[in-house]
Amino acid sequence: MRILLVMPTPFEGGRLGLENVVWLSEPVALTSVGGAVSDEHEVQILDMRLEREQSLAETLVRFRPDLVGTTSMTTDAYQAKAVLRTAKQIVPSALTAIGGHHPTLSPDEFDEPYIDVIVQGEGERTFQELVERWDGQRSIGQLDLSGVSGTRWRDGAGVRHLEAQRSQKRSLDSLPPPDRSLVSRYQGRYFFLMMRPMASIFTSRGCSFDCNFCAIWEYYERRVRYLSAEKIVDQMEACEEKYIFILDDNFLVNRKRLRAFCDEIERRGVKKYWMTQGRTDFVADNPELMERLRDCGMLGLLSGYESNDDDNLASLRKRSNYDKNLRANRLLEDLGIFSTGIFMVRPDWTKAQFQGLYDYINTLKIGLPLVTILTPLPGTQLYRAKKHELVTTDHRLFDLLHPVLPTRLPREEFYAEFARSVDAMKPSIRAAMQAFFKRRRKILLPELKNLAWFYARTWRFQRLVRDPQTFLRDEEGLLNGPGAHLSWDDIRYPDAQAPEPMDASGEKVDSLWTADLPHSEGRAAK
Repeated sequence: MRILLVMPTPFEGGRLGLENVVWLSEPVALTSVGGAVSDEHEVQILDMRLEREQSLAETLVRFRPDLVGTTSMTTDAYQAKAVLRTAKQIVPSALTAIGGHHPTLSPDEFDEPYIDVIVQGEGERTFQELVERWDGQRSIGQLDLSGVSGTRWRDGAGVRHLEAQRSQKRSLDSLPPPDRSLVSRYQGRYFFLMMRPMASIFTSRGCSFDCNFCAIWEYYERRVRYLSAEKIVDQMEACEEKYIFILDDNFLVNRKRLRAFCDEIERRGVKKYWMTQGRTDFVADNPELMERLRDCGMLGLLSGYESNDDDNLASLRKRSNYDKNLRANRLLEDLGIFSTGIFMVRPDWTKAQFQGLYDYINTLKIGLPLVTILTPLPGTQLYRAKKHELVTTDHRLFDLLHPVLPTRLPREEFYAEFARSVDAMKPSIRAAMQAFFKRRRKILLPELKNLAWFYARTWRFQRLVRDPQTFLRDEEGLLNGPGAHLSWDDIRYPDAQAPEPMDASGEKVDSLWTADLPHSEGRAAK
């Protein structure tokens, strides 16, 4: 059977967006589900972030797939739907399927006649069973996924069926590894900052923290599972690339696991440079382990510093504080680990609060500070608490670069303060780059060409971000939400007492997407 898996573009051409500028990772979601079936079927991956717009139609005509699948986050939901709509138009007989965070947490948005299957939750085993079932049914063109847990599917009469939630207790070591050969045509085009070519792997799934602006912990039911140290290093050794990004939502969690990982790296003598994501409180509390990770190839860390104010951190359920942020970045600087920090401004901020954040970032000396806007993303506790106050329902503005709640400052002034971050944070970047170059000179000198390439990309992006009118043009005609006519003082922003998760009727729920389905591997009631 011929299977086409498509990575949609993250945003429309001409719109702002950090992806393709700061970071472009391999589509691991697709190499993972593709790897589950590539031994028995002909699988192709089309990464539309790196393709011409007409490549999708051309590939559909040439390849004539029996199944077309795609994945979706919130901001690319419309583009993902367009992929499957196009597939149905060109190859009407093909089964169309979608998975990922947004379809899992907001499945009703994908209840379209051109979408046959919605995969919810972890995809490898579900996709295996889906492919096996469709391989036996496509000759008659009748779909029946009864008993295939983790699916919402449409039968020949157009009726949508809901199957049981798939258990997420299975060991990650037992899952088929991602098939990176499926993206070999794009090798050398994935990167993080100046580090390229870059491979991507995952070593865990889930997060044990419950930040109210994040849906990861709900997606994985507050459960964290880990690959063994042996499996992690197996994947690293298989990568031809010099640089690797470990895509875990929070790599720095389990000390015992990290020590075993270092043991395995040292035992095999693996020489790779790698970056990952991790919390600042772990860094601050574990200086000796961080030094050992550095010695085992750790080159950079992406962390959510979020705020310069402990009350703001508490309101986000961040469970960290200002002091740990400071101590963490001092340690990263001393170790020569490049720090990329994510910070959030709030829609209710004043000009003085913007300046306070920029001053704080310059004190930290973050190598690449990324300033975003607190956004209630679908599937989060924050979204359930604030959805009736949103100024827009258009997912393209849920990109962390546009406030989707009323702002205290007039929007023009808010964007002027936000756009000022590009120049206001330059002292932080200069100081951090000087310190990093001093400590990791041997690594950086051979990469001067890549460094120039990265600065050329960011220079073009910064020209757009410096202009507040860029943001206003993006949102023109899209402020259509229930809160579009509210003022900032009509809104109660989160405080240290974070809201409980609620459903549409105001009732407390444990999880937004699992409440309507039994949790089993058996067939769900229809």
